[in-house]
Amino acid sequence: MKVALIGKGNLGHHLYEGLCSHVALEWYGRDYPRTIDADLILIAVPDKEVFEVCHSFKDKLIAHTAGSVKLPDTSRAAVFYPLYSFSKGQEVDWSKVPLLLETARKEDEVLLNELAQLLTSKIFWITSEKREKLHVAAVLVNNFTNHLYTLASDHCTAYELPFDVLHPIMKQGPEKAIESTPLKAQTGPATRGDQNTMDQHLSQLENDELRELYVLMSNSIKKRDEL
Repeated sequence: MKVALIGKGNLGHHLYEGLCSHVALEWYGRDYPRTIDADLILIAVPDKEVFEVCHSFKDKLIAHTAGSVKLPDTSRAAVFYPLYSFSKGQEVDWSKVPLLLETARKEDEVLLNELAQLLTSKIFWITSEKREKLHVAAVLVNNFTNHLYTLASDHCTAYELPFDVLHPIMKQGPEKAIESTPLKAQTGPATRGDQNTMDQHLSQLENDELRELYVLMSNSIKKRDEL
């Protein structure tokens, strides 16, 4: 299979590493040619540039990798979205990465699926509408959760506390949520209705923004538990 990859950012590098030994791969950055001889063009560019690049190759099978960008209106548009968090310098085990696929033409499904199978068996055919909703959920479970880790780290630094003592519970939480369900895995003072402990926690939080977030999250947990 002849594949052209456009994009040399974070995801572009990981896609190149994952595909270079499986396909005849040409890799381009922002200076990509406007004529490319390939069975499939894969683009890993910023969301705001997706449509522009796709319209540069209207008659080619071209797949973007963005979670929150709709299927472009070109005749052979496709989506090849890895629902995963990619960080520079970290190796990716592609066999564990779910790929969300979509094509404008039924005839292009075979080729896109063939490319996906070179990386993983976790393949899902998802419409743009559902993919956008999944992207929101991905932000909640990954980006928002990681921000809470950052705030907890700041809190520990402010009080000269060892943040690494939290590492085991940071790993335990996601594992419990996956093994059972997030609702069953929920613990803590908000779930128990332990207002005394919550008030004590609030008295220890000097950051007004963090106090507000603590109250909002606790109230949200209590409301969800009441359903």
